[in-house]
Amino acid sequence: MGLAFANFLVGASLGGWMAVQPLSWARIGMIHAEINPFGWLTMLIYGMTYAVLAISAGLRPPKAWVGWIHVACAELAIALTVCGVLYGWRLGLVLGLTLQCVAPVIFLANILLSVAARERLRSMSERVDKGEQYTSLTPVLASLSRSPQFQGTDRIGQRGTDISLMLFLVGTGWMIGSVIRSPSTTMPTTPASEFLVYYGWIGGAIFAVSLHLFPRFMKVRLGGRLANSLQHIWVAAIVCGVAGEFFDEVISHIASRILGAVIVIYGAMYLLASLVCKPTMTGVYPPRASRIAWIAAWTFCVTLGVALICGVNPFSLLALHLLFLGFATNLVYGIGYMLFPHLLRRQPPGHVISLAQISCSILGSLLMVVAFGGLQFGFPGHTFPLLAAGGSLAWGGALGFILIWVFALVRSQKA
Repeated sequence: MGLAFANFLVGASLGGWMAVQPLSWARIGMIHAEINPFGWLTMLIYGMTYAVLAISAGLRPPKAWVGWIHVACAELAIALTVCGVLYGWRLGLVLGLTLQCVAPVIFLANILLSVAARERLRSMSERVDKGEQYTSLTPVLASLSRSPQFQGTDRIGQRGTDISLMLFLVGTGWMIGSVIRSPSTTMPTTPASEFLVYYGWIGGAIFAVSLHLFPRFMKVRLGGRLANSLQHIWVAAIVCGVAGEFFDEVISHIASRILGAVIVIYGAMYLLASLVCKPTMTGVYPPRASRIAWIAAWTFCVTLGVALICGVNPFSLLALHLLFLGFATNLVYGIGYMLFPHLLRRQPPGHVISLAQISCSILGSLLMVVAFGGLQFGFPGHTFPLLAAGGSLAWGGALGFILIWVFALVRSQKA
């Protein structure tokens, strides 16, 4: 997760620079579009999955170097792809995209190896108390463990993660095929590959992880049947969106609207739960910074869904910044303020600083969404000043979040 936040700081810095210097879009835009979905969100999903599996199911790679191979492969893929685009290095672009496709395969292999290692340990020592591994955890972290209370949504969430990973493999493979067929050294994106990576992998994985985390964080009353139905509709919408590239664009437009409806339902349920301040299943109230970040994130999520229903291009700058910056990034900030004090055993320096960081991020996200909305609907007006202000605030929010936890670690070491 440390690498994910480092990548995010780089991506946010590039985004802030483009917001201030619009003429740099042509050169930096493709790099920004590589680092954000793959360096920031994909690496974050990898890290969060490893952490949640380790806490909830005791799953860890049998050897540390096995995990490092995956991390190195994923980060090297980003570096090679960026160098390939920046310097017109075709071989680097092909190698980077190839490693980008190999990384999720290694990720899946690591999880399977972790399951096999745990089963071997169980067979060697059946006397170990199943609850023993959670005795050293705080109640918040221990609540992430398997529980009959959340068995239905956990199962659907796990299936969603598996499906998202398969869609990611297909999407990155699609990109490799596109760059091999084309002599260009630009990012080989097509509507089909973007549907698979942006909404199939990133969007799908975020919703799948939410099915595991948020019923524990906010007591969301999400029935298994509803979650199951929404997941099936989501997968069907992704498949139809891909099929539209081969048959008729109308299919893709319909798929985008169906996907928007699913996003609205998901987001509205979590938004309502975030607005109601209740203790978690462990009796702990989520920090105020987490609740504010979640309210903002799910509001951006609902806005994205409404925009897709109204016909906004799902790959427009407006839709992608609603998904990546407004929704996913603020969601992560909220999860960070909820879990990091227990994972790192460190407290942030103060509520005021945390609230200031969240406010900076939310305002930056809002200004950028408004600016891209103006461009989307033909009202440029004061778009570029809004982009400059929004990009600067979003960058400040990213830097602030990282510095808060670095300062917390350094302060505790000095103490």
